[in-house]
Amino acid sequence: MSDYTPERTMSEGEQWLATSIYDAIQASSNYSERSQQSAGFQIGVSDLGYCSEKVRRMVAGIPEPVTDKLAAFIGTALGDHVEQAIDAMWPDAIRQAEVSITLHGDGGDYTLPGHPDIILPHEGVLIDVKSVRGLGKVRRNGPSQQQQFQRHCYGYAAYSAGLFHEAITLDKVQVANVWVDRAGDDHELYCHMEPLSLDVIAQAAMWVDDLVYAYRNEQEARKEPPREVCAKTCGHFATCRAYDTDVEGLLTADDVVTAVDMYREGLALERKAKKLKDEAKAELTGVSGSTGKFTVRWVHVNESHVSFTRQPYERLDVRRTD
Repeated sequence: MSDYTPERTMSEGEQWLATSIYDAIQASSNYSERSQQSAGFQIGVSDLGYCSEKVRRMVAGIPEPVTDKLAAFIGTALGDHVEQAIDAMWPDAIRQAEVSITLHGDGGDYTLPGHPDIILPHEGVLIDVKSVRGLGKVRRNGPSQQQQFQRHCYGYAAYSAGLFHEAITLDKVQVANVWVDRAGDDHELYCHMEPLSLDVIAQAAMWVDDLVYAYRNEQEARKEPPREVCAKTCGHFATCRAYDTDVEGLLTADDVVTAVDMYREGLALERKAKKLKDEAKAELTGVSGSTGKFTVRWVHVNESHVSFTRQPYERLDVRRTD
């Protein structure tokens, strides 16, 4: 007798409904305010710090091919609910304020609009909510360059707009990212907060300077994310980096390198856990009772014949190179 249960196939009507709702999600995401801003070739604070070449193409009027935006849709929905929860706790919180910041670069002044997630006026804190799959990487790496540029520019823009309480001086403004595990496996949120830094804002202005120089001189700008990240996230990949010839298989993205380290640590912990269990099991042979915290007993499991077909799958293999 087989324990294998095959996947259920949707009926024609069920498939139609699932596909229709998926299409509705994609349409909603592709025609959101931010997507429309990109379609209008307007740079906003949220565009800073990720990929200069992607933004250069947007400014040059090269539309990004439509990509799947299911993860972004889930992230936006989750972020909206987190903002509502914050609103309920801090009635004076300001959600999605319309702000702008003028960056002063060597090539000129650049005014960028944006909508920070949450401003706590009396606490002097600006919060940008992020959702990710698992919090291990952000606990190790903290905010990315894009997230740094975003929150510091938002913090200064909010201060300049007078959105903080009058007792909050510029040196008292704090900017924070709060991450939520969108899978719900991690029941704690992770926060990284620091004082507003004018140095980070100056770095953002330099980033825009480099972008504008490339655009004006009709040159490709810096392709900052590692190639493997672009392949997963950018609609321009096919015409931008798909045929890069300098790729030797070296993985350099912070998130990817961290994920490899986490996987290897997980394997080591599995081996350590198995060894601990085997040692404890040997010591507990024939023992039953209670420690006050745990009940100990041995349960006999009768012999049984199990016959099943294992479905094909992809197995991750991460090994030490030295």
